[in-house]
Amino acid sequence: MDSKKSKDFSSAIPEIEKKIGYAFKDKSLLTQAFTRTSFCNEHKSEKGERYQSNEVLEFFGDSVLSAAIVTLIINDFSERYAHGIKTELNEGDFSNIKSKLSDKKNLSDRMKEMGLSRFLRMGEGDVKLGVENEPSVMEDLFESIVGAIYIDSGMDMPRVIKIVSKMLSAKEYLTKKSVPSQSAKNALQEWCADKKRRLPAPVYKTVSESGPEHQKTYERACYIGERRYSVGMGKNLKLADSDAAQKALFALMSEEKKKNVHVADEEDLERLMDYVRSSRLAGLSFYDLGESEDSTPERPSFKVSCKIGETVAEGVGASKKSARYDSAAKLLKLLKKKQTSEKKTVQDVKKTRNTKSVKRAKNKT
Repeated sequence: MDSKKSKDFSSAIPEIEKKIGYAFKDKSLLTQAFTRTSFCNEHKSEKGERYQSNEVLEFFGDSVLSAAIVTLIINDFSERYAHGIKTELNEGDFSNIKSKLSDKKNLSDRMKEMGLSRFLRMGEGDVKLGVENEPSVMEDLFESIVGAIYIDSGMDMPRVIKIVSKMLSAKEYLTKKSVPSQSAKNALQEWCADKKRRLPAPVYKTVSESGPEHQKTYERACYIGERRYSVGMGKNLKLADSDAAQKALFALMSEEKKKNVHVADEEDLERLMDYVRSSRLAGLSFYDLGESEDSTPERPSFKVSCKIGETVAEGVGASKKSARYDSAAKLLKLLKKKQTSEKKTVQDVKKTRNTKSVKRAKNKT
C-alpha cells in the first residue's frame, strides 16, 4: 500500500514541478512538502522508516516567504538615492501589502488555482474529512513548497523570489491602489490577520455626519465580524477611520490582556514530545476532527484530538495547526495529572502495607 502511494506521487512530480515552475534536484523534498502528519502516523516507508511531515518545511517556508515578499515590495515601491532609499509609503503601508500577499486566503486561493491540493499525501482520517479543501491546510502547503524550494536551490534567494512572485501572482497586488493611507488601519488589519487570532478583517461604516459643508465632522464605526468595537471621529473619512481603528485596537489588546489566556504554540507540542520520550510512552497520534461547533465563515474554528494509549484530549484553534498545539498542551496536562494520581495510589498502597506490617508486629509482641 505504501509503495503504491509513493509510486503514485512520484508519477505526479513532473506535473507538480511544471505548475510550480521549478524542477527539484532532490525529489524527496517535494514529496515531504506534500506529506501531512496524518500520513506519517499511518504509514512507513519500504525500509520501515517513518516518513517526515511537511511541518518543518512549513516553518522554514513561512520565514522565506516573508523575506521574498519584502524584497518584492522594496523593488516595486522604493528606490535608492544619495541618502539611502526613498518611498512614498510608510511602515504601515508596507505591512498591509505584506499581509495581503501572505494571508491565508491568498495562499489558499493560489494553491487551488494551481490545482495542487489533490496531490496531498494524507492519512485516512484527513481523507474522510476532506481537509485538502481547508484554507489553513492550503496555506501550510504553500509555505512547505517555498521551504522545500529554498533548501533544494541551495538557499538561492533571488531564484526563490522569482518563483514566489509567480506562485503568488504578485504583480496584481503590488499596485499603489491596494495601499490604504492610514497606518492605524494597517496595524489593526495586521492584528486581526495574525495566525494566532484569525479575526475577520475590520469593516468601517459611517454613523453620522455633522457640521456645515466646509467644516464637517464624521463618525465612523469599526466592525470586526458582527461586533462593533469602536466609533471614531475626524474631519474626513480617513481621519475618522484612523481614530476608530486606534480605539478598536486598544479594545482588542485590553480584552486579550484581561483574558490572560495561554495561546498554545509549537513549544507546547515540543514539551509533549519531550515528556513522551522521557516517560518512554508510545503510540502518540493526532486526528483532525473538522470544524468545531462554534465555527463560522467569518471566524473559522477547528478541532484536533491528540491520543496516547487511552488518554485523549481535544484541542480547538483558529487553524488546524493551532488546534493541534492546543490538544498537545491539554494532553500533556492530562498525562501529568494521571502520573501524579498513579504515584499517589502507589504511595497509599505502600502506606497501607506499612501500617498493616506495624500492626502485625505489635500483635506479635
